[in-house]
Amino acid sequence: MDLGTELALRAIVRGLFHTDAVNADQVRGVISALKDAAGAAMDRHDPATAKELIALCKGVRLDTAVTMHEPV
Repeated sequence: MDLGTELALRAIVRGLFHTDAVNADQVRGVISALKDAAGAAMDRHDPATAKELIALCKGVRLDTAVTMHEPV
């Protein structure tokens, strides 16, 4: 995935979250799905793709400030 694609995906999720089109639980679902996809990439012996997906996951988390665990 090139940098432009990563930034575009991050901007989409960030925009949806900050306009209340999606909530924190839905962002957590996106992050979880990205982590699952990274795991699948590792299972297929594709560490480069896994690394890109984890970077995207971290970017989404930073852009939205959503933690993986709901605050108590």
